[in-house]
Amino acid sequence: MKRFLPQLIILPLLLWVACEDNKVSDEDTLHEFELHSNNRVSSLLMTTSEYSNWVSNDGFSHGDIRLPLIQDVYQKFPDKYDFIFFVLNEPSIPSSLNYYGKLIGVSNNVQGIGSNSYDYTSDYGSSGKLKAVMQLTGLEYIKYGPALHELAHQWANYALPTHSVDNVGSNLTSYPYWGHWGYTGGSTPGQLGGFNQSSLIENGNNSYTVDSFGPFANGGNGIPFNELELYLMGMLPISSVTPFDMFTDITSLAVDTLTYDFTFTATTRTTYTPESLESLLGARVPSIDNSQKDFKLLVVVITDSPLSDDEWNKVDATAEWFSKKEDDGTSLYNFWEATNGVGSITIEN
Repeated sequence: MKRFLPQLIILPLLLWVACEDNKVSDEDTLHEFELHSNNRVSSLLMTTSEYSNWVSNDGFSHGDIRLPLIQDVYQKFPDKYDFIFFVLNEPSIPSSLNYYGKLIGVSNNVQGIGSNSYDYTSDYGSSGKLKAVMQLTGLEYIKYGPALHELAHQWANYALPTHSVDNVGSNLTSYPYWGHWGYTGGSTPGQLGGFNQSSLIENGNNSYTVDSFGPFANGGNGIPFNELELYLMGMLPISSVTPFDMFTDITSLAVDTLTYDFTFTATTRTTYTPESLESLLGARVPSIDNSQKDFKLLVVVITDSPLSDDEWNKVDATAEWFSKKEDDGTSLYNFWEATNGVGSITIEN
């Protein structure tokens, strides 16, 4: 049985695999690409100045920089991928960036998940296949997270109105949990935040206690997708989503220093059932019977120097692990495990 991780922990990777790099023809591309011999991961070589600008100024978040790069990728690779992952050749998140991972949606044709339909694939060089692009800011973050978290954003960004004003903390904004679950219960703590509904204790006077949780995330790849996330992804029927509560207008919060339980006061409590979820969102189209469950992913390491054998081994091993269609025997969850064996990802170049 998996054991939930309370926080993201980066551990040394003990797996060592043989590596043989293959250069591919780059006459028609702006960058030099290399393919690992295991046909899972590739690298994109930038100049030192281009890489410095990409990292220090977060080029991934700027369309005028991001789009030409992805168009260049499509000069090299076929249009068969649902997702493209860029992985920075860094041991951990660079100081100039403020995120471990970021997903930018490219297209969506799923109804009933709270998101509009959109299609910007032609801007990227795809003919309708590409769903999203992601950047992970550390070389091994596919395995240790937040790869699962960012993938959840493709389907679960807009489902619930968690964007109420909360009067807790110094960074008060009008939409503190936009795109995340905030103080929302679930079958387990969610990849996008939220607490374990079964731990909820009612103290009276709008006061509640729950197990420790994160409003935005819950421990990298150390937890699976919860039932609501799986439903929105098309991996679970709505009838299998256990009722849960969403709390908004949080006016106080205390953390027990021994148990780390959270006790909070909330003005508003909303209980969601399968029936009320479908009333709010509409029926999911395509339904669980017809939804896509198998996805293709392209992994490209962005670097300013050719990858060493050790760097190739690290990123290739994380890609192999993430795409396994079996229990990996650790406390972490690959995509197959996180979807209870319903979904799968193929990583290939």
